[in-house]
Amino acid sequence: MKDGPARLRTPDTVDIDWLSEVLGTPALRFDASAESANWSSHLRLRVTLADGSTRALRLKVCQGTTFGRSEVDYYTQDYLGLAAPPLVRCHDAVFVPGAGYHLLLDDLAETHHDRRDEPPTLDYGLAVAEALARMHAPHWQSRPAPAVSALDRHFDEIRPGVPVLERMTGLALAEVFATHEAALRRRWADPRGMSLLHGDLNGSNVLTPRGASAPVLLLDRQPFDWSLTYGLAVHDLAYFMVPWWPEVACAAWAEPVLRRWHATLAQPDYDWASVLDDWRLSVRQCLHVPFEWCSKPETASRMRWLWETQLRRILAATAGI
Repeated sequence: MKDGPARLRTPDTVDIDWLSEVLGTPALRFDASAESANWSSHLRLRVTLADGSTRALRLKVCQGTTFGRSEVDYYTQDYLGLAAPPLVRCHDAVFVPGAGYHLLLDDLAETHHDRRDEPPTLDYGLAVAEALARMHAPHWQSRPAPAVSALDRHFDEIRPGVPVLERMTGLALAEVFATHEAALRRRWADPRGMSLLHGDLNGSNVLTPRGASAPVLLLDRQPFDWSLTYGLAVHDLAYFMVPWWPEVACAAWAEPVLRRWHATLAQPDYDWASVLDDWRLSVRQCLHVPFEWCSKPETASRMRWLWETQLRRILAATAGI
């Protein structure tokens, strides 16, 4: 992993010498096409090598200071000891403080697709549960509980959305939020059951082979400075299912998916009763998603089509526990 003075690559600075260096073999030429996303820019590359073979690659660039080094570490450092981690292959990664970062990844568009528009299935849920458990295990209870200041930043970010959501929906949720905040602060002071989190595992951030539910590859760990990046590991699974899955699918498959995660995690000191307690709290924590959407006037209105659906699903899930 390159750091500090290493050069931040942008779409206009890609060249043959650099591609030859990072691929470890001479490159002759490349074709490129640009794409954009909410928080990054992408350059899709078709590189022809000296032996006549080709490589499909994707340069992802996040410029500025919105995100730190988390995604570079995700691909280059955090899971080095994990055999065959569920990650896309990364050929180069550079973080430059104050400037941003880039990743050069395999482009799997010809063989894989994300799950954003795919209805969930039990097999898919089980595959993600196994992948998450494998990624949680190396960092299991490896740090102290999050500092109070980290929780303060998180709640300060989402709290303004509570009255806005109440006004827009007519629901009374201020007391629900206050009760949950107190419960979460108590539980998150205890490091049991905690690990390094992905934090945003929605269908857009999961790849599967076309026509199959597994194996899965997990993408895009891009926490904001107020995001909780280390905490109850089961929250990754709750966030993956509750705001994004239809209510019927979540109600039917949450328990087998949760059991698969727990079995794969294989932490004997973390029993099933503790998993269920943390699951219930983590399901309620999913309310932070619509609250955060409503914490800013522009997203409260523009993203209402999404957060209203998420809110309905989360309330249904909390009623069921």
